[in-house]
Amino acid sequence: MKRLACLLLAGVLAGALPAAPPPPAVPAAPSVAPAPEPPAIALAHRVERLKDALEKGQPDQIDAALSEVETLRRNYTALDVMPLVDAMALWARQQGTFGHPQLGLAALDKVERWAPQDPAILSSRIVLTRQLGLQGWVWSVPDLLRLTAKRLEHPTHRWLWLVQHLGGLRLMATLLLWGWALTLALRYRNILRDLWEEPLRERGISPGVLALLGAALLAAPVLLGLDPSVAALLWLILLGPFMSSREARATVLVLVLQLLNPLMAIMEPWAVQPPAPSLVTLQIQPQIDPPTSDRLRLLSPADRTFLAGWRQLQAQDWAAAETTFKGLVGATPDQAPVLNNLAVAEFMLGRTQDAELHFQKAYQLDPGRAEVLMNQSVLDFDKLDTVNGALKQEAARAADPTLFAELALLNEAKGAATGHRVYPSPLPDTPDRVQALAAAEGDGSGLRKPWSTRIALGLIVPLLSLVLLLWRFRRARFVPYSTQCIRCGDAFKSTDSPNPEVCSQCHHLFVVKDGVHAESRKRKVDQLASHQRATRWLHRLLVVLLPGCDVAFLGDASDGFWEWFVVCLALGVVIATGPTVRYPGEILPDPLSLWLPVGAALLVLLYLRSWVKLLPKRRI
Repeated sequence: MKRLACLLLAGVLAGALPAAPPPPAVPAAPSVAPAPEPPAIALAHRVERLKDALEKGQPDQIDAALSEVETLRRNYTALDVMPLVDAMALWARQQGTFGHPQLGLAALDKVERWAPQDPAILSSRIVLTRQLGLQGWVWSVPDLLRLTAKRLEHPTHRWLWLVQHLGGLRLMATLLLWGWALTLALRYRNILRDLWEEPLRERGISPGVLALLGAALLAAPVLLGLDPSVAALLWLILLGPFMSSREARATVLVLVLQLLNPLMAIMEPWAVQPPAPSLVTLQIQPQIDPPTSDRLRLLSPADRTFLAGWRQLQAQDWAAAETTFKGLVGATPDQAPVLNNLAVAEFMLGRTQDAELHFQKAYQLDPGRAEVLMNQSVLDFDKLDTVNGALKQEAARAADPTLFAELALLNEAKGAATGHRVYPSPLPDTPDRVQALAAAEGDGSGLRKPWSTRIALGLIVPLLSLVLLLWRFRRARFVPYSTQCIRCGDAFKSTDSPNPEVCSQCHHLFVVKDGVHAESRKRKVDQLASHQRATRWLHRLLVVLLPGCDVAFLGDASDGFWEWFVVCLALGVVIATGPTVRYPGEILPDPLSLWLPVGAALLVLLYLRSWVKLLPKRRI
């Protein structure tokens, strides 16, 4: 009985107590779908596989690597493969540096299918072909012509190309000025000094002080911080009264050519303009992270919604993209891209009839849009309507040949499991959208003004120098200036000699040979010998360093000037085209210009032609 009472009491207590909580259930691990690989990273992986396949030289592996890239393009439809092309072009150039230009050329041939006639491929092929020897330089000429045409077609690259190649003319004008001023200053060195030494000599100033004053006068522009060309212009102005008519005409041409400097300076700001922001570029280029909201904050809400829908298409979130573009129907003026992208999402969701209807509406709004025409051709081919499909493809080719070629490559890609081949349309660029992007990036200043104080001075200084030179040259007809004797170098204003370039002392000493004191005769002969010796050394120095200037130094201004002109032209071309140029938006510099070896060869010939004059002449 006691046991029974204890059991009953225990049961009552157990019923009065709250029930114990059940043990927590262990939740099942959720099935997490693997995150899709970002397109830029996936593209980088394909690049490495393609490099390995090319290094091994196995055609099967190369074809497999190319197929992987095509599959990736199909998965992301409008994926831009330019990062892959740039990476392969850089790798190809590295192979040329390692002594394997043929391997680099093979790599370029494989990736050119994705970017036909692209500057990175053309420039890399030129560099690698030239490494094959002299015949490679000849074989590279067609690619160089195509690359030049590409540069001149591009609105920004055109100015940079012109500045680089026309920069040789600017250097030519500068070298021509310096060499011509130096030649005339050496030719008329004694009467040039006589301009300021004659009035100061009468005041008893020592020759050493006169020399220092003359050096300070001739170098004054440089000492004041001005361009050395200003000093050369000053020399020519001072020499104006002593020039012959041929020398004056050549000097006028030299001064006129100095106007090339400000004209080229006007072009320079247009050559360094950064590329304008582009919505299309933001959409088609593969990016690890989408553009930030700050970068897009000044766009309209409809535009920002469109870009969100575009990213959903790239992420293959077809349902979300369909919802996004349905909300944009009638809400933005760009209805053709909206309807096309809506149809793309519907097609991928398996609603072909709805997609066909929206493709047709997009075509009616914009009959010249290549993506819509290609999408309609896909539907026609799926229905085995090959006639209309081919017609749509030809219409797409006529509407935009470049875009058609890119879409055709996507269409030919093989190996995708989904099998989709329809293409979305990016939001087009408009002036308002580009301005909004530029303002958000803090680059709304626009093009820089090409005019500046430096350019204004570059125009005024040569013109003013030309006026002063002509004024002093004409003034010499009425104001007597000294003349330099071609025998002894003395400055004189009148002479008894029938030759106006020979002073009276030399005329009486060497021609008339009348009575001259022996001491005076000896002093004059020593002076003449010293002057002739200095003239010979100056002439030889000009022969070695400045071909053509040596001829002008001896008095033949016409032939000497044009020979020096050609030397300056060749030297300007070599200096201007020597450095390689990397164009905005590209990672690889262009190859050396073909003008560089041409100018160098011409320069070598001109210098050799001049140095031959130093060889001793055989007497017959």
